[in-house]
Order: sequence, then C-alpha cells, then structure tokens
Amino acid sequence: MEQLHRTLAYAVVAGVLVAVVWTAAALVTGRGGGERLHSFQNAVVGLVALAAIVGLVLFVTGHSPHDQIHLLYGFLALAALPFARSFGPRLSDRGRIGLGLAGTVAIGLFVLRLFMTG
Repeated sequence: MEQLHRTLAYAVVAGVLVAVVWTAAALVTGRGGGERLHSFQNAVVGLVALAAIVGLVLFVTGHSPHDQIHLLYGFLALAALPFARSFGPRLSDRGRIGLGLAGTVAIGLFVLRLFMTG
C-alpha cells in the first residue's frame, strides 16, 4: 500500500509538470486550452485525490507520515485548483487560464512539500 501511495505521488508529479507546461503554453499563445486542458487538469486533481485516499487508508491502518503536517499539505494539494478556479467565472478566457496555471503550480508546490514531509 505504501508503494502504491508513492507511485501515485510520482504520477501526480508527472501530471503536474505536463499541466503546468500545457497551461503556460496556452496562456502565452493566447489560444486557450479548451476542454482537453481543463479535463487534463481535472485528471491531475483526480490523481491527487486517489493518492490522498490511499494515504488516508495508510493513516487509518496505523502508518502515520513522518510529519503530521503531511496531512494538511495533502488537503491543500487537493483543494488548490478548485479553489483557484472558483475565482474565474467573471474573468476572460485568459484570466481563467491564468487561474488554472496558478492552481496547477500550487498543486506542484504542495506536492513538493509533501515529499519533504514524508
């Protein structure tokens, strides 16, 4: 189970890297990312959720993280993109893409912290 959690965490890192590059390219080119980008970002959040579920199972079964703040960073990584997007309904397409970029970068930063807290 710990290996699954670790594997999912690495998959999140890969997904975040792709999402950040793709979203940044969409922002710079002004083309927008369209529904595919939005769906990919959602898939990254889904991977974070899956890793969090496995992590919670580990926690409940007595496998605590090295640092309890790991749990907080997991929640923040899960909430980052939906929270960023919550500010977007009144913005232009470019503004919404910018929020998507901010949310995916935030996921990456929280995941970095998750690796640091073990």
